[in-house]
Amino acid sequence: MNKKFFILIFGILILLSCKQKSRIEYSFADVQINKSDYYLTLPIGIKKNEVDIYTEGFYQHFIYPDNSYVIILRGGNAELKEPENDNSEFHSRGQSVDGIRMIYGNVKSERKAEFDKAFDLMKENGIKKNKKPDA
Repeated sequence: MNKKFFILIFGILILLSCKQKSRIEYSFADVQINKSDYYLTLPIGIKKNEVDIYTEGFYQHFIYPDNSYVIILRGGNAELKEPENDNSEFHSRGQSVDGIRMIYGNVKSERKAEFDKAFDLMKENGIKKNKKPDA
């Protein structure tokens, strides 16, 4: 009886712990793509926002204080590859939304869910248009 009771209590505690983790809320900002009327939904706290223009488009780099980053590519005759990484503590992801290729990289495990949520929101809702930026 005591063993079953202990297992039941332990199971309930695990379920409650999982439920609390799923309620984590993240803060995002709408960040302007180059000088267009389009905006990305990204985690707040961008330290640098740099644009590299080439003949047929541009790359835009959003760099965070912890050196994680998001890079977007809009244009042709260029590639945007996910970085190769052997360290399981750092993560990357790539996707394309509304003709804009994007990746995040160098994201530590504790921030992976935050960056995934931002990318998931953009994938579900598309790229925002004609909104004033938050950041």
